[in-house]
Amino acid sequence: MTDLKEEYYKWVEKNDTYPHHSHKWVVKTYTTGPEGEQNLFFRTFGLFETKDEAIKWIREYRAKYTTIGFITRCSFEPICEVL
Repeated sequence: MTDLKEEYYKWVEKNDTYPHHSHKWVVKTYTTGPEGEQNLFFRTFGLFETKDEAIKWIREYRAKYTTIGFITRCSFEPICEVL
């Protein structure tokens, strides 16, 4: 399923010419569930002006507020703003 998702994002990037300057960013974090299921729970944080700002924020958040291994994966997703 992950391969299909990655292929979809590549297809969108190739075919969607919406200007990237109009995007803001959110961070989505994934956490292993109590029974060990990967990526069972997720939370979304944002809005951030740039992807780099989002990356810096989640690094600081993970170090300051969570235990090691609590967040198993992060994704950075663009959100279109109304111009």
